[in-house]
Amino acid sequence: MSNLSLSPSEIRLATATLACIAALLPTIYLLRSSNKPPRDSTPHMRTFRKFIAAYPTLRPQALAAHASADFTHTVLPSSLNLPSRGLEPFQQHAAMIFSLFSDFSMVPQPEGSPRAVHFCADTGTVVAHCRMGGRVDTASEKGRVLVEGGVLEWWTECVLFVRMSGDGGSVVEVREFVDSGRAGELKGRLSGVLG
Repeated sequence: MSNLSLSPSEIRLATATLACIAALLPTIYLLRSSNKPPRDSTPHMRTFRKFIAAYPTLRPQALAAHASADFTHTVLPSSLNLPSRGLEPFQQHAAMIFSLFSDFSMVPQPEGSPRAVHFCADTGTVVAHCRMGGRVDTASEKGRVLVEGGVLEWWTECVLFVRMSGDGGSVVEVREFVDSGRAGELKGRLSGVLG
């Protein structure tokens, strides 16, 4: 077996070389990744932002404006026993939900953070944990049911999995994983089971 011996100057040279490499690697990574467009500048992310920006309009047609012809919407968990919906039934469902509110928002969390929304280029899917809800509309019949039960605002959360078309120009599928406890509570309040 050979005996490896290094002089102090050789050790200093090796240490300096390793330190330079360690300092250069992040710089090289940043320079290479700066050639890629920012995540929000992809068509997929722009379409997603337009889609969730349509929620406060309280207009199902505004949500549908970003949907493909073969759009599907599924509410999870499956224990809620809600059917997957095509575009027209989705609009009807959105109209029913929107009728409860005088204002509504769907806001990725943590609010304002670049980490709030994630895009997977491999699947063309945008994922976001969102806070959703708003002020209950006292002018609607179902809204009055909530207000009479002491609910002036309703807030819950969901995780959205929004799959886009290949070009990112339209929403093909939304899988909305909701807080099943809050969904059950809302259903109970609206059917008069809870006060």
